[in-house]
Amino acid sequence: MNFKDFVNIKDISFFGLRRSGNHAIQNWIIRQNNSSFVHLNDVKLYSNKNPYKSFSKATISGINPLVYHKNIIKYKRYLRYLNNPKYEYKYGRNVLELDRERLRYYRTKSLIMHTYEHYSLSQVMGDWFENQRDKFLGKSKERFDILLLRDPFNLFASLIHRGEELNNTNYIIEKWLEHAREYYGITNYLKYRISINYNQWFINQDYRNKIAKSLNLAFTDAGINSVVNVGKGSSFDGTSYDGKASKMPVLYRYKDYLNHPVMLKVLSNEELMDFSHKIFGSIL
Repeated sequence: MNFKDFVNIKDISFFGLRRSGNHAIQNWIIRQNNSSFVHLNDVKLYSNKNPYKSFSKATISGINPLVYHKNIIKYKRYLRYLNNPKYEYKYGRNVLELDRERLRYYRTKSLIMHTYEHYSLSQVMGDWFENQRDKFLGKSKERFDILLLRDPFNLFASLIHRGEELNNTNYIIEKWLEHAREYYGITNYLKYRISINYNQWFINQDYRNKIAKSLNLAFTDAGINSVVNVGKGSSFDGTSYDGKASKMPVLYRYKDYLNHPVMLKVLSNEELMDFSHKIFGSIL
């Protein structure tokens, strides 16, 4: 098949709970791709299940703005594109200047990435989506469903620090368990699943190399030290570690929260503790 038979070369859907390092790894994948991309971030499925219509923020790079930008500013953007084709343009969900249909069917995009945070996997993926995936996103040469999992102790430490979901701890524990079951292969919601262990991704270059190969990307490790200014960056450090992200103490956040009531609930869940040990080894 010719590349012109496809709208996208790679179609990557990305799933992870909040504060799991989603944006760091998404940015890293985009940098390994090193070509044109559309990133539909934090897709909301409540009103419209089409990712092009329900993203929170879209980032576009390597595509002529004359294709997708509607108003007269597109000519100014076109001149910038000629000078720097990799310049990244960002659009909010309700922006009127983005021609979503022309962008959707523009060929050929090197990468389309659509990301889903904090959802139950059973809500997000299913036959209803698979049956409409080409309609929603255009035909793709390669498809991948990435599942990101962070160890529960540092995940909940970040949630506690940010003051998120503290009144609904059991619900978040069950979401983590659902993701862990999928990671471990007990369930199979994601048809083209590639599971990523955040802890290993953070510390192990060989592990990152294997992920790049599994996505058919040339490994450069570009972006490994970036802190993306999305979601306010790190729960603890914001974007202050940008350029030196690998030095953040992200594997030790839990130490200051071991006696917090939320963390005590986490530690008392036997199934969670068992999965954590199987997937991440000894942490505490």
